[in-house]
Amino acid sequence: MAANPSAAWVPPPPPARMGAGRVLAVVLGALVLLPAIGLLTGGGVLLWADTWGREDDDYLFTATDEFSTAGHAMQSDRIDLETDADWVPLSAALGTARVEVTSADAGEDVFIGVGPTADVEAYLGGVERTVIDDLGLDTSAGQELLPGGAPSGPPTQQDFWTVEASGPGTQQLSWEPADGSWTLVIMNADGSAGVSVDARIGATAPALGGLAWGILAGGLFLGLVSVLVLVLAARRRPAAATGSTYGMSPGGPPPYWTPPAPVDRTTAADAASSPVPDPAARRPPDA
Repeated sequence: MAANPSAAWVPPPPPARMGAGRVLAVVLGALVLLPAIGLLTGGGVLLWADTWGREDDDYLFTATDEFSTAGHAMQSDRIDLETDADWVPLSAALGTARVEVTSADAGEDVFIGVGPTADVEAYLGGVERTVIDDLGLDTSAGQELLPGGAPSGPPTQQDFWTVEASGPGTQQLSWEPADGSWTLVIMNADGSAGVSVDARIGATAPALGGLAWGILAGGLFLGLVSVLVLVLAARRRPAAATGSTYGMSPGGPPPYWTPPAPVDRTTAADAASSPVPDPAARRPPDA
């Protein structure tokens, strides 16, 4: 019986190399993923502040900072408020702002006031004072002491203040922001030099929750787009059919073994050369 011939082994095809289009898709997906992570992180922080960062009166406050000056007043930098959109009023974006100030000297009355920048500059022009950048927002805020003299009168006697509060202990001022240019001023109630207070600033910020969800939605959308691009780029295309099977010869599987045809021994070529035995020759002799 003839042995069944084994199929010739065919090596597997080499892995497909990543083309330029797939490389570009991976880079694009990674670039989209980075801002998506940033938006998701920022939106999560804002949502946390809106949900758990508010105090009982629904205000969001900065940390309490200590401010002091050798001059007669401390003032914020110019505050320019303008939405440039009638459908987004400042009251919806910022809500109500609140300033809380406590004099470091228990026996000194403190004054807080917010007024138009032009009127404040007219009152404090030529007065020794300190201008503070980002008042209440950064303990390392830049401060600049401007030289000058004493004010023309105590701040409590001025009539240009939009809102004001004064007295001993902790003073609280609430203000509804409006379009315009404004300046926050902190002084001793009698206008004397040497002002030292602990202050913090807050706001209701009613639009914070909607802003947080909007940022989260944008981050989620970019994240889904990025993941989809990366998955499509990493996905391998199926190999094209070549008509051959892995591990077998290109011609397909070997044919089944077929037994040889029977041979007639009377007509075979080797039958004539072999003598035919005589049956009588094998008979034993008679006794």
